[in-house]
Amino acid sequence: MAKAIGDVSTIIQRLAGLRSSLVEHGLDAYIVPRFDAHQGEYCAPHDERLAWLTGFTGSAGLALITQDEAILFVDGRYSVQVREQTSAEIFSYEHLFDGPLECWLQAHARSGWRVGFDAMLLPTSWVKRFEGGAKAAQAQLCPIEENLIDGLWRDQPPKPASEITRMSAQYAGVPFIQKRQQIAETLKTKGCDWLVETQPDGLAWLFNVRATDVPFNPVPHSFAVISKEGQIFWFVSSEKFPHGSDGFGLDDVHILPPEDFLTKLGQLVKPSQRVLIDPDFAPYAANQVVTNAGGVVLLERGPIALAKSIKNRIELEGMANACKADSVAWINTLYWLDTEVENRDRAGDPISEMDVVQRILSERKQIEGFRELSFATIAASDSNGAMCHYSVTEESNAPLKRSSVFLLDSGGQYECGTTDATRTVCFAPVSDEVRKAYTLVLKGHIRLAMLTFPDGTQGHHIDAIARQPLWQHGMDYDHGTGHGVGHVLCVHEGPQRIAKPFSPYDLQPGMIVSNEPGYYEANRFGIRIENLVKIKRCDNGFMGFEDLTLVPIQRSMIDVSLLDALERQWFDDYHARVWAEMSPYFDGERLMWLEKNTLALAPS
Repeated sequence: MAKAIGDVSTIIQRLAGLRSSLVEHGLDAYIVPRFDAHQGEYCAPHDERLAWLTGFTGSAGLALITQDEAILFVDGRYSVQVREQTSAEIFSYEHLFDGPLECWLQAHARSGWRVGFDAMLLPTSWVKRFEGGAKAAQAQLCPIEENLIDGLWRDQPPKPASEITRMSAQYAGVPFIQKRQQIAETLKTKGCDWLVETQPDGLAWLFNVRATDVPFNPVPHSFAVISKEGQIFWFVSSEKFPHGSDGFGLDDVHILPPEDFLTKLGQLVKPSQRVLIDPDFAPYAANQVVTNAGGVVLLERGPIALAKSIKNRIELEGMANACKADSVAWINTLYWLDTEVENRDRAGDPISEMDVVQRILSERKQIEGFRELSFATIAASDSNGAMCHYSVTEESNAPLKRSSVFLLDSGGQYECGTTDATRTVCFAPVSDEVRKAYTLVLKGHIRLAMLTFPDGTQGHHIDAIARQPLWQHGMDYDHGTGHGVGHVLCVHEGPQRIAKPFSPYDLQPGMIVSNEPGYYEANRFGIRIENLVKIKRCDNGFMGFEDLTLVPIQRSMIDVSLLDALERQWFDDYHARVWAEMSPYFDGERLMWLEKNTLALAPS
């Protein structure tokens, strides 16, 4: 079971405190998102308001609290976890996207209701959706300057203040001055006077800096306002420059406290000036300030996000080198599992999920240039694997038996790049059901890996290709097929992605994405196979994928009769490459294990 933040009585007390605050502020309901002021996937302890209030620790969700009800909205990745971490006697549950808050408000909000929210913690696109639902019920959405949770959270941790370090030109590839010119020129082309940038990874990329304000993402929290002439106001805490900002090449950047962000934005924007604000990842408060100053808001994904997603030559080399180094850690870990699980199981002292988390971390720590994990390792045995973003705790720490279907999803941050991979393995013969599901997931992975596609292709155009083998058997998975990956930045990077929802961003050469179809049976098992791939230009003028992850895919779980000739050829070619490129890093028994696990498939 995933660990909850507090017990039921504590949660009841916190909800009662919030409901008292609703009365004091003349509100009928209050929205508590799992967001910080940057709408990031990972929050600092200071910003884990949803977890503090409810006990739910997933990376996506929100709560609506009224005087009579407490509703938690989560996506499909967390449908199991949310019920394990919270009490159904206190909360009701809705799907974050299939049955979103705006639908709930339209159906259940009462006429005249005032629904409060912190305008720094919700992006404009979400606010507009929620406003539509409230309006349909003749209710009103009300931004509140004071965060009601912060007023109740007596021992709230301080805001993060990690030291900012400079990203070496050896790894960044392009200097800050060139990036600033690129962004300024884009603003001019779009006819915009200002850009509001609130994404920490975007600013870390722009300024060629890194930090550790949040786990796994090596970025500093900050905001920036950038003019079409290249003038930049960077709102970042001086605590993050304990030795001053000299030496960072930012002499003509105006560095101001983050508390001045909204005030200064209102002063900079003049009537009728056009200001570009990201509708999905910038706080609604920025939109309000620009509108109140008489500016015209252009709601569009900012130019930094796209520029950052297309890696330069140095960044691409770094990502390839990081994936190869990380593949060494993966192969060592899989070898260890293959040799130890059976022995430990027979001896009555099975390896645990937590043992695997520690093992792959220790393998990475031996690699030069390793910084930290790129996300919390998912080591999920049997039923825990059905929770897509499961995180092992002392309470949930399950054993790995010979018969276990074990899903391992893990990645690292290196000085030269960021990695992410998933393998599903078993250490004994599997049931026909599991073998079939595993093979269908593999077929989807291979079909996407083999795909070539023309310019103008977007992620939602090709998502179904990875799902089609599963769909033929009435099976599917409730997560995207591929996410973008940053360069020593966020392991989940936009705007590129491969998923069902509409995504108006072309896949382009130089982007890095994951290829990770899966399948999950609640309370039984989970299967996912993931590689990182580079989008490249092919000889025929189309684009295609080149695998960066070089880790064997387990052969013994495959029903070879379900693979066609092209799929078998891809599998064999991939493993021939794994052997050719990774064998120089091993000797002895590990080399023998690698050779065995990269052999060609036997005929069906």
